[in-house]
Amino acid sequence: MTTPEQDHTGRDDQHDQPGVEELTAQVEQARADLAETVEALAAKADVSGRAKAKVSDLAGQAREAADHTREAAVEAAADVRTHASEAAGQARAALTDDDGRPTRAALGGVGGLVAVGVLVAVVVVVVRRRR
Repeated sequence: MTTPEQDHTGRDDQHDQPGVEELTAQVEQARADLAETVEALAAKADVSGRAKAKVSDLAGQAREAADHTREAAVEAAADVRTHASEAAGQARAALTDDDGRPTRAALGGVGGLVAVGVLVAVVVVVVRRRR
């Protein structure tokens, strides 16, 4: 309550000094400001706490990157498997007849490879004998 000598701010009209209520409010505000400042300084001074938080963040990012890479590798392997299977099926279809037996083209290709191999062997033997 204010006395007749005090106005609504709690100031004493006679001496223009702050009243008890105003001083109490100022002290409370100063305490709150000081607590915020102390907390901010403590957070800045906690180097190991900040380092641990940074390590934790980086570890989380590394886990996410590893998970993403693993998923991409699994998808790529599935694609390669699918394409290889399709290519093998196409080669099988091109080199065999409806009954699954090798076609003449397939046998001719194998025969051609055998003939080239024999020819290379003969050339190697002849060259070595001449030396």
